[in-house]
Amino acid sequence: MTAGPQESTPTQHDAIWEALAQNPAVGFSVVDLQGVVLFTNPKAAEMFLGGKPADVIGKSLYDLFPPEWASERMSILQTIAKTGQPVVIRHIRRGVQVQSIITPTECPDTSETNFLVLTHEGEHAPGHDEYKIIESKLADFGPLDVLTRRELEVLSLIKHGMTLDEIAKLLHRSRKTIDNHRTSIAKKLGESSRVRLAQIAEQAGLELDDASLERIGTRKGD
Repeated sequence: MTAGPQESTPTQHDAIWEALAQNPAVGFSVVDLQGVVLFTNPKAAEMFLGGKPADVIGKSLYDLFPPEWASERMSILQTIAKTGQPVVIRHIRRGVQVQSIITPTECPDTSETNFLVLTHEGEHAPGHDEYKIIESKLADFGPLDVLTRRELEVLSLIKHGMTLDEIAKLLHRSRKTIDNHRTSIAKKLGESSRVRLAQIAEQAGLELDDASLERIGTRKGD
């Protein structure tokens, strides 16, 4: 008789929890259905608020973040609670692309829904391609916030390796106008190398449509 899958023992569960809590590369948080942060590891606290877990735990998303950002996240949490399906949220935080995988889980003490949130910079991890990907309508462009909408569009196309002529054709502008935009971008960001500009855009995961996102700070008061 072949044994079926075994549930994690308390010791295994504690080990997994400890590994996530101490992971220096991945942000790990637990949030309840009211948006209160029940737990966060140092990486998550630093990524979103530049602070420590003690500054975050026990506070609601509305206490910590701008109302637009908190409302968007609460709407997503409520949808996940109804469907029971994990999702991946893509957003730009301080000029860096961030992916958050949110998974619903039932609290054993109250049977209420809590959410495990794993966050890391860059593209979403392999193996989660089956998850629905939600594109945030808000962006914290960080150092890129000095750029105009058109300059963000040009930078996103530089990221994709397009020439000035190709960008001009796509945006229906003259080559000289696009060159002026590129010069302005380089001056504002303090980077004259086309390769370096492409790297900056790649780090932000910048796409053409991102230039139209509502600009907002990550932290409340930004």
